[in-house]
Amino acid sequence: MLTTIRAEGVLQTFGICNVAYFPLEADAHLHADTARFLSTVGIPSSSFFTAMVDPEDPADFEPVPSLKLSFEEDGAQCPPESEGWEVLGQFVYATVALDPVDGRIYSFPEGEEFYVPMHTDVSSLVHALTVLEEGKRQYTKLPPRDMQGYADVVEHMRQRITAVDETPFASADGEWSKVFEEISLGMWG
Repeated sequence: MLTTIRAEGVLQTFGICNVAYFPLEADAHLHADTARFLSTVGIPSSSFFTAMVDPEDPADFEPVPSLKLSFEEDGAQCPPESEGWEVLGQFVYATVALDPVDGRIYSFPEGEEFYVPMHTDVSSLVHALTVLEEGKRQYTKLPPRDMQGYADVVEHMRQRITAVDETPFASADGEWSKVFEEISLGMWG
């Protein structure tokens, strides 16, 4: 079940030019709640995540590419069970893919052919990106080398994200775990 996210809140946090919306198509094979969410709330782009649809150039809209096609373009082998998944975007050093059947989100670390569950659904992804963007405003104001300050901000963000979905931090190999470790070390400040 998708988390309630207000479209106005996403626009306020990321700005109108940084939110991509996906057309709601009657014959689409996409999970119904996910399709509705992507067409009404959208998915934001930030310094951590870039949506595959360019929100600044809607005339250049192309359908979300399949993961299999993306792997083939890179000369890699796509795991057979994920060939029908669709690429949503890039998260730091990973490709983010959506299983259109159940709406779950997975990440494929850069240069790897394995995947890690990232979110239970797209609303959880948008919630986590919003928390990260709001946290960024806090940790970028910290003095250099304030390791306790970074740790406090990271812990607060982690708690807010896991209150909605524990999947992002279920694995130490997950992209969220890696990014939060980098933030706690002051690498994104």
